[in-house]
Amino acid sequence: MSNDTEEQAPESMVNQLKAAVDKAQEEAGKVVGSLVKEGGKLRDQTLKLAEETVDEVKERVDEVRGKVEEVKAKAADTMDNLEQLFEERVARALKRLGVPTRDDVQGIARRLEEMNGLLRTLAADRSAADAAVAPDENDDLKLISGIGPVLEGKLIGAGICSYRQIAALTDADIEQIESEVIHSSGRVRRDDWIGQARILYLKKHGDPI
Repeated sequence: MSNDTEEQAPESMVNQLKAAVDKAQEEAGKVVGSLVKEGGKLRDQTLKLAEETVDEVKERVDEVRGKVEEVKAKAADTMDNLEQLFEERVARALKRLGVPTRDDVQGIARRLEEMNGLLRTLAADRSAADAAVAPDENDDLKLISGIGPVLEGKLIGAGICSYRQIAALTDADIEQIESEVIHSSGRVRRDDWIGQARILYLKKHGDPI
């Protein structure tokens, strides 16, 4: 074999090896590209499947929630009906036993409140009538022990000028007079203005109060 032939042999082998490597790289690139493409498809399919699964789960959750709300509503209605039925039966049983029901008690309470209102109105009218004093009914309040000219002037200024008015004083009237008119706490009861006024009225008119 000549020298030229020997030199061409290694070069031919190198070219063949390079061609083989290039082909291998080309095939590898195709394989990688194919794998990437298949991976993309697989990813898209997976995402689509996941979305469908999530939507399906949401629909089932909404369906279950709707059923739960429906059951709760039915249960509430049932409890209300049972409660009403129970109250009606208890009311009938109490009525048979002669025991007043809640409605009866409420009715009695309303009637009592109305009666109390009428009594308060009557009491106020009576107090107003007792407090009404004609001009000729002014009495000498200084005859009551504990009332001098100064206190008499204060009482007259407050509209109290007769034995009848003093004899008809209530606890509230006494508190108001002592705090706002004479400014002396306990004076009215301590000196027994009411008792003295009744005696003086009896002496003057001949009729007890």
